[in-house]
Amino acid sequence: MQKYLCSHTFPAGALTPEQICQVAEASQHESRVRGYRSFFNLSGGKAWCVLEADDREAIAAWFEKMEIPYDCIEALELEGERGTIEDLRLHPALA
Repeated sequence: MQKYLCSHTFPAGALTPEQICQVAEASQHESRVRGYRSFFNLSGGKAWCVLEADDREAIAAWFEKMEIPYDCIEALELEGERGTIEDLRLHPALA
C-alpha cells in the first residue's frame, strides 16, 4: 500500500477528541484504507493524516463515505523521522 498525506480544514472547535478517536478507530477497520498517523489542531481547525491505500481514489471514497471534507490527498515519496529519510518509492508495498 502507498502512503498518502491528507490535509483538512474545519471550523475551529467543531470537532471533539472523542469524534477524532471514532474516525481513527474506523480507519483501522476499512478494507481499502488504513490509518497510519494523524495530527490535529482542533482550536485552529486543521488536521493532517497519513493513510495507506492502493490509490488516491480509495481514500477520497472513504472520506466521502465518512463525510469528512479534505483539502488535499498527496502520495508520499519520501518519509523522514528523526533525521533518517526513507525512499518509499523503492518498496511501496512495504511502506
